[in-house]
Amino acid sequence: MRVIYSFLLSICLGITVFAQQTVKLNINHKLNSQPFLTTLTATNNLGNTFKTNRLEYYISKITIIHDGAQTTNATGVYALVNAASLTSIDLGSYTTITNVEGITFGIGVNTPENNQDPALWPSTHPLSPKNPSMHWGWASGYFFIAMGGGAGASTNNPYELHALGNINYHTQTVTVSSTLIGGEKIISLDANYEEALKNINVNNGLVLHGETDECVTICNNFRDYVFAAAQTTMNTVGIKENSVAKNNVVLYPNPNTNGVFHFNSFESLNTTTHLKIIDVSGRIILEKSVSELGRNQIELKNKGVYFVSLLNQNEIIVTQKVIVL
Repeated sequence: MRVIYSFLLSICLGITVFAQQTVKLNINHKLNSQPFLTTLTATNNLGNTFKTNRLEYYISKITIIHDGAQTTNATGVYALVNAASLTSIDLGSYTTITNVEGITFGIGVNTPENNQDPALWPSTHPLSPKNPSMHWGWASGYFFIAMGGGAGASTNNPYELHALGNINYHTQTVTVSSTLIGGEKIISLDANYEEALKNINVNNGLVLHGETDECVTICNNFRDYVFAAAQTTMNTVGIKENSVAKNNVVLYPNPNTNGVFHFNSFESLNTTTHLKIIDVSGRIILEKSVSELGRNQIELKNKGVYFVSLLNQNEIIVTQKVIVL
């Protein structure tokens, strides 16, 4: 009997030690320090003012760096990222990943998949045909990045960049850790799309589809300037380190269907701490002192995407995007 008990105990311990954990990559979409919104204006390093009403791009060839520079490939994972939507990419479940040290990924679609027929993929797959299209043709492949909107003083000069071409496919590595949330390892990146148009003059409008000129520049910008380790490990944006934000503002469950979000605990609050909620058009839905809410809840009655900000002395210290389905 003792032998059987020991045997079962060893099995249980083995299951505990080698249990699989899901790893996810969250991307916080930003314009400089603000949450990305299609209604917001930004200014690139050339002084060009612009708005972005479409920004989609592919992420592929993802490798997780962990536990003393070991590497594990997220085999077969492709993501079509829309900057106007919450992005959380399931990288798979693993028993061998304990401490995440970095992540490597490419913007675009790697070969040979880039030059295959999109119709071969299931309709729900990121590489299947999309509307609006993310594909230029078998020879050229997918749009790695599709970015467009209005530019100039009144942001009414149309610009549209569709960057593609195997020659413009690059991978990059970002040093980043992970946080264990609800049994999942979460890797969080900030993506600052103000940097996407670095050194690209869009003031007078610009329409270009291809693999040369400004299309090369935007691919290089995504490789060199857009991504960085998130300032917070949650799927939030705009966090600053101070006593209010140390525990992070977390609204959960997110997304949800009834619009009722609960708060995690705060480390400290004071009378100058306020909560502000805006919708995607920039309209203020709610603004009040956080001390009134404490550890309770907020309710958003209408379906949509909202940005919930915590402010201290009128300065945003953390913002979280939430979705009501």
